[in-house]
Amino acid sequence: MLAPDLADADRPFWRRATLRSKFNYTLRAVLASLLLAACGAGRSSAPATPAAKGPARPLEVVVSAYPLAVLVSYLGGKWVKVVDLAAPGEAPQDLSLRPDQLALVRAAPLVVDVGDGYQPSVETAARSAHRHLSLLPAVSSTAQPYEFWLDPALMSKAAALVAAALTTADVGAKRQFDDASQDFQSVVGSIESDLESTFSDCTRQVFVTADGAFKRFATSFGLTDVDVAGMGPQRAAALVKQDSLPDVFSEAGTPTGALDKVARLAGVGVKSLDPMEVVPAPNSTAPRTYFAIMEEDLTALEVPLACDTTDTY
Repeated sequence: MLAPDLADADRPFWRRATLRSKFNYTLRAVLASLLLAACGAGRSSAPATPAAKGPARPLEVVVSAYPLAVLVSYLGGKWVKVVDLAAPGEAPQDLSLRPDQLALVRAAPLVVDVGDGYQPSVETAARSAHRHLSLLPAVSSTAQPYEFWLDPALMSKAAALVAAALTTADVGAKRQFDDASQDFQSVVGSIESDLESTFSDCTRQVFVTADGAFKRFATSFGLTDVDVAGMGPQRAAALVKQDSLPDVFSEAGTPTGALDKVARLAGVGVKSLDPMEVVPAPNSTAPRTYFAIMEEDLTALEVPLACDTTDTY
């Protein structure tokens, strides 16, 4: 399927007006305009580098997971046509390819997948592709496949690698890809600083999720993600009561039965986090840009963790 329109012009690109953050407002304003110009496939506004129009036939890039579609669309702008093999609502892990998708992968000028055995059929088919980039083994030897796109530092590395792969496939658009990569890395760096600033001033450091997809994310910012799948509902509910946690967290694309049981036993609410694995359903109200999703996750966590968001400006 074609990647959805990843533009999100009606949303503020990064909300943190009242956080204890050293975010640079001038940089934010400049990068916001660049993001709105470059992040969405099929946008009518100009790309991040206004000197060149899009090509008559954009470079077709096949990707195997939603976060990769988001990243490639941002970097490629009008110069790329992104095709995501995962359908809306479909978990990308162990994605099984239809014959037409196999042919698409083998014929594509560039295939970008997760790698490290996350999607064996995609990785096998991609060996016959013209160009193939597996991101996870290139950016980390320790991150799990479902974790690396929640790590701003790893996504920054991924942006540089994807930009280089795009340039190899279409050297004429090198300036577009390089500029967009620098923009993406700058914004992601500001997001990482904002996350660090927010989570450094929290009364609580523990949160409970369905399956622990946020473990690496939590560890990076001095937090602990306790997953119900590993602990069990009874013990998780006891922990929630012991630590006076006000909420537990469901995860998009993950069954909620065990987590709902924890909420009932502990008498707390359920909030939602998005691990970005699953393509949003058509007409979904979920945020559609990498930056918006990261903001939604931060917003969901900061009140239950009792983070200090006092305005210090």
